Amino acid sequence: MTLKASTSDISERLRRAGKKFRFTMRMKSWSPTRYRKQHKDGAGRCYLTELPAELLLEIISHLTLVPEAALALTCKRMLAISSGILTSQSLKFSRDFAPLFHHYRNGHNFVSSRWQFINLLEDGRWFACSKCLKLHPRAAFSSRELRRKSDHRSCNLGGLAGIVDLCPCKKLTFRDKLDLIDHLRVRRVSVEALRTHFGDKVGDRYCWHSCTETYGPTQLKISIYPELDENDQLRVRTEYEMTTEAGQVGKEEYMTPRFGCAHRSVDLWLSSVHQTSVCRLFDSYCTSCRRISVCGACNTTLKCPRKQPYNSGETGRDTFYFMTQRNLGGSKLIPDDKWASQRIHPAEPIIGVENCNELCPWTVREHPPLTFSPAIEEEIIDPAVNPQPLSTLYSSIRML
Repeated sequence: MTLKASTSDISERLRRAGKKFRFTMRMKSWSPTRYRKQHKDGAGRCYLTELPAELLLEIISHLTLVPEAALALTCKRMLAISSGILTSQSLKFSRDFAPLFHHYRNGHNFVSSRWQFINLLEDGRWFACSKCLKLHPRAAFSSRELRRKSDHRSCNLGGLAGIVDLCPCKKLTFRDKLDLIDHLRVRRVSVEALRTHFGDKVGDRYCWHSCTETYGPTQLKISIYPELDENDQLRVRTEYEMTTEAGQVGKEEYMTPRFGCAHRSVDLWLSSVHQTSVCRLFDSYCTSCRRISVCGACNTTLKCPRKQPYNSGETGRDTFYFMTQRNLGGSKLIPDDKWASQRIHPAEPIIGVENCNELCPWTVREHPPLTFSPAIEEEIIDPAVNPQPLSTLYSSIRML
């Protein structure tokens, strides 16, 4: 234990020493004496930048996040001192874009540090867009929109612009989507060229991004597979591996704030899909099962190849493998309805807690009666021995 502690202390010291050395090297070209020589007459002279680095660091230590980030962009010397603040997670999109059960509210995005910083950076050339939550050039707005306040200003993409949340790391604006489509087209040409030399060994499966997020006792591994279909529609398959304590999926204290689409929580949706195992129509979905497996707002599907969890044995943890399939629309230069229905911001004005699809079905649906005699093992004994789907109903969750 002592050896590990001493090793970590040495590593921390080395890290600090390296950081101090890099900072010192950057400061060499910003000597206050050299700066005063360039401005002998005092014209355009900034006395703040002539202070020693130690005093500047002391002053900056009293600033909050947004003022320090703004100060870092004022000149090269301040950027050399405070450039690290610009990588702060608070100035990026939140990893879980919207709070669970509150994703239909737009206002929480306008009180974030990121939005405050964007508003602070507005000038005569760059303006904030309330739908993309980014700065755009002046030419991206009509004269009417430029007169609006930032919280109500929209760019020329119109009312269907916005942001799609794919995973904790990937948030797509519409322009990001067009860049992804261009990337997939270039890759398609490259894959075809490789196949002429190596044959069918070159596969189409393409993992564009993967990440892992931990929420208390629940771990969620996410892999994203985008592709262009024959109609030039961007389709995104997101594969999930979720591990949590046995029998706790969908319970409040084990829930993740992730969404499988813009309307349904991953945990609650998975729990609902497990209910479809009580349906005995093995060859096709009944109407009730389809209502559970397909989001009625955006037509995203959640598929679970195995309705039962993979138990980790002595660890007492269950692992679930499932995936969602989403259509993000075509490749035209203006947003379409399919894109708009996948946005998590801005939320549709008609979506609220009363009609939010995120809640999913809360009871087992009525399924069609069997058209055949049940087998003693498959239809009677197995459900009684392994009643896992029924144990995942939401009897104890506190919604709000």
